[in-house]
Amino acid sequence: MLARSVTERRQAILDIVQREGSQVVQELAQRLKISAVTIRRDLEELAAQGLVHRTHGSVSPATEPASMAPDGPKTIGVVVPHSNYYFDGVIAGAKTAAASAGARLVLGVSDYDKATEMHQVARLMNKGVDGLLIAPTPDFITGELDADQQQWLVSLSVPVVLVERPVASTGVASILDSVSSSHSAGAALAIRHLAELGHRKFVSVMISGPNTPQVRQGYLSAVESLGLESLGVIDEGGAGSEDAAELLLQSVRDGATGIFVHNDQLAVRCMMWLEDAGIDVPAQVSLAGYDDVIAGVAHVPLTAVAPWKSVVGHRAVQRLLSRIAESDPAGTSNRPHESLATEHLEFVPRLHVRQSTTEPALESSAAVRG
Repeated sequence: MLARSVTERRQAILDIVQREGSQVVQELAQRLKISAVTIRRDLEELAAQGLVHRTHGSVSPATEPASMAPDGPKTIGVVVPHSNYYFDGVIAGAKTAAASAGARLVLGVSDYDKATEMHQVARLMNKGVDGLLIAPTPDFITGELDADQQQWLVSLSVPVVLVERPVASTGVASILDSVSSSHSAGAALAIRHLAELGHRKFVSVMISGPNTPQVRQGYLSAVESLGLESLGVIDEGGAGSEDAAELLLQSVRDGATGIFVHNDQLAVRCMMWLEDAGIDVPAQVSLAGYDDVIAGVAHVPLTAVAPWKSVVGHRAVQRLLSRIAESDPAGTSNRPHESLATEHLEFVPRLHVRQSTTEPALESSAAVRG
């Protein structure tokens, strides 16, 4: 029997809870033949979406919200890839802005799956949301939304604000408001910091993710404009693997002293690979990360680029509420009205400097014998 996908597994959980009522979590895990860790993670996501109610050791159907009257508080649908790591900060900012305005958030999680994304949007619209914040799943190579996605987004009948997904000026979805981080500018901050410390030869290691194309562009542009040398951009390989370890160590053998890693989780693994090879951070090489989610609690606290995640969420809700107030009374189109110009907002991240970066040694002692 083939293993269920994440979406299928969570739907199976939801079907049982909605059909049979309250369930003991341990018994439900045994019934579905999944681990306790897996079902806890699934239930956290389902609860975050407002689909179930969790209590200690049990799960029950969520109480349906009161009817969303048109003259009552506004309800905002939020569709994001996940509700942890990066997007928890975005959601927190959105919650604060919604609470200040007396609005309500309803969450949907897409797991970076376009079909799930469309299903979540349809579900939220069926519930009567007044507008949508959405982080659509882009192509991880280009960072762009495809033509079909963009056409779908502009066809929705409620106001839409894109979150952390800038659209090319030639794309049809460029008519929609967007609130994002300037990840290319963030990467450049880290390289400029390392260059100011005196590093001249660099290597970068990057995950495969929706923001990676922007981060990569920022890294390469900064290296070129500052007259530095890059020994390459190393792809992580398999998620959570050590595929990139040897290439990273070889780059250090070849003289790289400045290392830039996207994201924090990968940066912590890179630090481990370096230390296992006898290379000291920061005495021999300096290491900077990206996202600043777990960077501060690394063994050697990591200098890291910190996007304004909560600010992005907060500003996106404010913009959406403005758009809802100006929207078509007939509710037939989410296209902006002339009374409120389309905005594409980008916030430049901060750089939090910590112990993992310092001036390079006069003579690099980072060489590792093969």
